[in-house]
Amino acid sequence: MTAVTATELQSKIGSILDQALVNPVQVTRNNRPVAVLISTKEYERLKTVEDTYWGEMANMAVNMESASQEDMEKLFKRLG
Repeated sequence: MTAVTATELQSKIGSILDQALVNPVQVTRNNRPVAVLISTKEYERLKTVEDTYWGEMANMAVNMESASQEDMEKLFKRLG
């Protein structure tokens, strides 16, 4: 992953956005990572993966009708 400083991002926004269309670009401030720029297409892909995951988790919970209260609490604790 390419890394740029926040100052570089300000001065080269166009070319850095072009880079983010192909690969994620990490933005740092004071030598610490603060953000990652990704393409809209990649963002949508990640959202779809996340939505699918949580949908599957909900289905699992529904299908665990016979699970004990303790099992359900463990599942929901894992899910956050």
